[in-house]
Amino acid sequence: MHTSYTVGITTSEYLALNYVMSDQQEWIENFIQNRARIAIEDIILKYTTYKINKGEPITAVGATEVLQAAYDEGVISIVPS
Repeated sequence: MHTSYTVGITTSEYLALNYVMSDQQEWIENFIQNRARIAIEDIILKYTTYKINKGEPITAVGATEVLQAAYDEGVISIVPS
């Protein structure tokens, strides 16, 4: 699965960002990917701790499967908007 986001900014915001960064698109992509990486690590830790505390085996293999299992088993949930 691939998801794209479009963000609109004003001319003033665009000009201001040009002053502090050379590639706004790259900065935004790096920010989002790094935040996702941090969340992945946190979820994997929570799920692993949950399974160990319950004395259950971890059968999910790979980050995507572990994240999906964490949702499916109620260890984590989507943040309400």
